Amino acid sequence: MDDRRWDLVVIGGGAAGNGAARLAGKLGFKCAMIERDRIGGTCTWVGCVPSKALLQAAGLCWQLRHGPHFGLRLHDPQVDSSGAMEWVREITNRIGGGPSEAKLAGLGVELVRESAAFEDERTVLAGNRELCGRRIVIATGSRPAVPPIEGLQKAGYLTNLTLFDLPQPPRSMIIIGGGPVGIEMAQAFNRLGTDVTVLEATGRILPADDAELAEMLRLQLAEEGVHFTLNATATEVERDEAGRRIVTASVDGRVQRFEAEELLVAVGREAAVDRIGLERAGVSGGPEGIAVNDRLQTANPHIYAAGDALGRWQFTHMATIEGKHAVRNALLGEDEPMRYDAAGWCTFTDPELASVGINEEQAQERGLDCEVHRIDPHRIDRARIEVRPPGAARVIAEPNGGRILGAQILASRAGDIIQEFTAAISHGIPFRALVEEVHIYPTLPIAHYAPGQTDWLLAQKGPGWLERIMREGGFSGREEQQ
Repeated sequence: MDDRRWDLVVIGGGAAGNGAARLAGKLGFKCAMIERDRIGGTCTWVGCVPSKALLQAAGLCWQLRHGPHFGLRLHDPQVDSSGAMEWVREITNRIGGGPSEAKLAGLGVELVRESAAFEDERTVLAGNRELCGRRIVIATGSRPAVPPIEGLQKAGYLTNLTLFDLPQPPRSMIIIGGGPVGIEMAQAFNRLGTDVTVLEATGRILPADDAELAEMLRLQLAEEGVHFTLNATATEVERDEAGRRIVTASVDGRVQRFEAEELLVAVGREAAVDRIGLERAGVSGGPEGIAVNDRLQTANPHIYAAGDALGRWQFTHMATIEGKHAVRNALLGEDEPMRYDAAGWCTFTDPELASVGINEEQAQERGLDCEVHRIDPHRIDRARIEVRPPGAARVIAEPNGGRILGAQILASRAGDIIQEFTAAISHGIPFRALVEEVHIYPTLPIAHYAPGQTDWLLAQKGPGWLERIMREGGFSGREEQQ
């Protein structure tokens, strides 16, 4: 096959790269995808899949030991969690080991298993092959960010790249970072019997989420046994003769020391773009991400970028959509801006914390005229039947149940529940329309539990409407209580 001219060359075989290459192949374009490692990227092998598998195992372990037993008698249940990590690797290989390469070939996409680097503004070198693309999509993903803590490299540490290689849950673990990865793994390992301490440099966990709901989640995890130290900046890491990690941190100006068998660094991610020769392609970018316009186009008009390499919304679902969007703009000439107003995310703890759009604090900062509807998901009948943990939900909408601006849900399966709000934001469906939908009973969606329906009805009909209905119909009405 001629290596000199391709319609599209995709660099990276993760979620964004797959999304881009598959769409190009389905449309009949001549496409090559370059991937030096396993197809599927971070999410499949060291991110979403193994972490959620571990959370599932940990959740079952916790339920057997501490959960409601629904009238069933469990006589002193003993759970051996030593096989949990092996099960995580098994399910990850099962999901990641599907016929991805064969599917790509079936779509006419050639997979090139090499490292990639730009030779010039149109040419990518992959091994000893030169691939010249009319259009190119950079989808090289991201890697764990590692803070410059004294002694960290010498002492050794875990990231999501190595965490799931542990033979079994350790007796104790320090986690530096209170973002989604740190919080999910804190609950998972705690539930599997690990003594977990989370060190977070700021005064709260999950800074991208609603502060009140994030604090409710932190208190829930603390009640389960996770130790939190906020406003803690790690300054030094050592390893003693027994192999334990000793972390020295400044906590509100005081020096404290923490010890554990393992140390997990989870302080965020950085774009993996430093080895592909961006400067030779006329593309700007660094650890913070590749610079693109709202159409995902770089400074080089022939080159687009998508996914974690942008440094924006580093979520698998967003990477996939960005990869496809880049292809539509690059190959089909649609020239459409990428929308992020309905971009959502979820931290898959128990309960889950899911968000889409803006939260209450952001609405206030922008001076928006809106209503905040507060709902208690644990009062929903299905949640009560299943004895779900306490939670809360916020829906931010324009007055009188108008256009939805955002939603945040702390509840079991919040990541599933919030999809209704994501669709509503995308298509401009007002909140009162969701409330008036017929929802199957008993299910967990929360829209039909929202307050305010009576107010919306009165606002729609106008002043004096209800009094006129009562007068003309001969109804006496209810006397006001004194």
